[in-house]
Amino acid sequence: MQAPDISHLSPDLVTQIKKYRRMRRETKNSDTRWTLLIKELRATHGCSILEAETIALSYDHLRRWVEKSINTRQKCRKQALAHISLNGDQSLILREGDSFVFRIPKP
Repeated sequence: MQAPDISHLSPDLVTQIKKYRRMRRETKNSDTRWTLLIKELRATHGCSILEAETIALSYDHLRRWVEKSINTRQKCRKQALAHISLNGDQSLILREGDSFVFRIPKP
């Protein structure tokens, strides 16, 4: 995933984005890396959490990781259910029986 150009953003925002990137590189916890990526995308694009998640899921490797995580890890399954509950018809995923599938098309 190539980092977008952030040179046009305010210096404070650029500092915040660089902080998220550094923290993502330094952490070994994949859930924390996901959260930091969403924060970075929100700051970079000035978008909502749902829009940032959509941007992140446009990358095949992240999409595969999320799909595997929500279908195999209990903590991620709970987060997926919360996402569906919170976002309703705008949710990016659907529950089909015991598994989850993406509502948004592959990039």
